Amino acid sequence: MENIPHKPTDYETLNLPENAPKEMVERKYGALLRAYKQRTDEYGVTEEDLAYYRRITEAYDRLVGTVHDYSDPNPTSVIPYKVRRVFYKFSANFEHYKFLLMALCLVAALVTIVVIQIREVEHHDLNIKFTGAYTTINQSELIAQMNEKSDTCENPDVTFFTVSEETEMDSESQGAALQFRLQFLSGAVDMVFIDRANFDVYVQDLVFLDLTEFIDSNKNNPAFQGLEYITHTNQGEDDKLPSGIYGIEFTQRGGLYFEDTQLQWINDYLEGQERSMILSICRKAQNRQEAQEYLTEIIVQTAQTTP
Repeated sequence: MENIPHKPTDYETLNLPENAPKEMVERKYGALLRAYKQRTDEYGVTEEDLAYYRRITEAYDRLVGTVHDYSDPNPTSVIPYKVRRVFYKFSANFEHYKFLLMALCLVAALVTIVVIQIREVEHHDLNIKFTGAYTTINQSELIAQMNEKSDTCENPDVTFFTVSEETEMDSESQGAALQFRLQFLSGAVDMVFIDRANFDVYVQDLVFLDLTEFIDSNKNNPAFQGLEYITHTNQGEDDKLPSGIYGIEFTQRGGLYFEDTQLQWINDYLEGQERSMILSICRKAQNRQEAQEYLTEIIVQTAQTTP
């Protein structure tokens, strides 16, 4: 007769006498579980360990009438399985998408660096352009001199677009002129010191702000008395430029304001090109209020020294 293997009872599985009381079952199961935890914490969990855990836990459940989740890979953990299951799922997904996640993290890091750098870039409270027959041999010193003269313009960005009657309109110059127009139209320039020849060209491109309202607001300011304004009267349907004041004649006052600075006027050296300077504010100026304050300041300063 074939020998049938003995199948241990639940009490035998827990190494208990038959019909042991429930309290003894619970104490024994707790002791076996602590030994299991100590062993697996030290050496790690194997398939054999999980099979052992399932045998003793099934026996315990049948004896005391409880139900366990045997899918838990770490049943002795103090962290509830429901919580750990979320982590296990995340880990599995991370393993599957780890290269994509790493790429996203890299992109996020680069974006963060760029944002920080942009914020750390020096902020200019006013963008000023000298346009026409002007140049300088020391731009940094000119900016320092303009800062010293001003109480309202603390950190201007001063740049030049030097062009005169002697300028050859080659491809490089035409590219510079196009870039200059784009700066006007994009709001990258707030205020310009511009000669008459270039003013007459660019005013038709609708790049200058109508100063009528600004001048009206200063009509009681003595410094504005006697100023010559560059006005335009709209000529009808074919004229795109609305009627208004688009510049302030500043040639004489500009000579006084910049006489002790690094600004160089090159008009005098060009036969047939008169010396001129007009003040204008760009229509798309991003710092319009600051430009108006600075314009008022230099008008007031020069009014005190103009003969």
